[in-house]
Amino acid sequence: MPQRRPGFLRSGLIPGLALLAALSFMPSGLVAQDRPIIVIDPGHGGSEAGVVVGDLVEKDLVLRLAFTTAAEFIREGYDVRLTRTGDYEVPMADRRSHAEGAGASLLIMLHMIQSDDPTRHGAEIYYYEDEPASALAARIFGDTLEEDGVFVVLEPRSWAPLASPTVPTVMIEAGFLTHPVEQRFLQSEAYHRDLARVFVRASERVLENR
Repeated sequence: MPQRRPGFLRSGLIPGLALLAALSFMPSGLVAQDRPIIVIDPGHGGSEAGVVVGDLVEKDLVLRLAFTTAAEFIREGYDVRLTRTGDYEVPMADRRSHAEGAGASLLIMLHMIQSDDPTRHGAEIYYYEDEPASALAARIFGDTLEEDGVFVVLEPRSWAPLASPTVPTVMIEAGFLTHPVEQRFLQSEAYHRDLARVFVRASERVLENR
């Protein structure tokens, strides 16, 4: 599992700071047209809160994870787009079309999950099984997360937002907010960074296999 270090999110943290800081590390030898485009989609937003457990709200946590993930991709020289950068709704169709219109190499949709069983843990990855590129991307992300000790379930879904014919798409449920230990990790800025590095490593493998 990604190294789980202390370092929990502070309520006063501005989500964009990590992303802005990463811009100063962008490799100077790459121009925009040379860099693969990665679109990161923080789930929910606005009136769509997603999973709510106590005072933890999925839409807020995945936005913070998305900023951290974007910053890590930028440090590695990628061109990154986010489908939302604040607390507002984005129609599901627009999330997919945003990636397709940008000519993205990969669409990563970020979510968190809950269960009536407090012992359930790990990540779930959804993909459209009739799109071979997305199915391959899901397997690669699953394998890469498992290398770091994360228990992963791969699930095909016949959901239209996943069914892009041009952009490999994975929806990652990063963990269970109802698992008492995993809940703490999913609030941790350090754990977000660890996940972001795994996502970058997995994405590199996906692009190598295209």
